[in-house]
Amino acid sequence: MKKMMVLAVVALLCAGLLAAGCGAKKEASSGAAIEKSQAMATVQQKADYLIAQAKAFYNSKQYNDAVTLAQYVVSRVDSNSASAKALLEKAKNELAAQAKAKMEEMKKKFSFGT
Repeated sequence: MKKMMVLAVVALLCAGLLAAGCGAKKEASSGAAIEKSQAMATVQQKADYLIAQAKAFYNSKQYNDAVTLAQYVVSRVDSNSASAKALLEKAKNELAAQAKAKMEEMKKKFSFGT
């Protein structure tokens, strides 16, 4: 009995790892992801795929692509998507932080002893 239970747990873990490893890979660009989503049958499939792609871009610090995809979901696929809206906000905040850091860097670079 215990042996069967252990085997079942191991099988479930292996299936979970296999499923996680077979997830959608990040497309080369947000445009490529949008193009690929056009072939999907349902609005939910499109939204889920594009949000997953946006998260992948966000996690790899490609915030412009993440913003593009999240904005596309909100404006053209599912205007009620809380996930897309939250990701859009996070990615915009990261872009703003990057811009602020760049401005500070430029100020330091061009301040002539003042």
